[in-house]
Amino acid sequence: MRGATAVQKGYDFKYQGKRYQVKGNRPSGKPGSSVTWVPKAMNYDWDCLVWILYDSKYKIEEAWLWDVADYRNEFDVIKRLSPTHYRRGQQLR
Repeated sequence: MRGATAVQKGYDFKYQGKRYQVKGNRPSGKPGSSVTWVPKAMNYDWDCLVWILYDSKYKIEEAWLWDVADYRNEFDVIKRLSPTHYRRGQQLR
C-alpha cells in the first residue's frame, strides 16, 4: 500500500498488479436481521471485486471474488443485488 491514499478512484488497493475493489455488508444487529441488499459497483475501474459478508460483530462469515468482465456480464443490467447474486462468484471463505 505504499504510495496509496485512503481514497482512490475506482479501486481500494493493488496486489500483484491487479486493482481490487472491496464491498462488505453486515446485518444491523437486531435479532433475526439478515443482509438482503448488497452494494453494486458504481464503476468498473478495477480488475477484481471482493465481497465480504460479516456477522453483526464484524467477524467474516463469507468472502467472494469476482473478475470485472464476469461481474459486468452478470450484473450490469440488474438494479438491486442480493447476497445470492454475489455467491455466484469464486468463494474465498
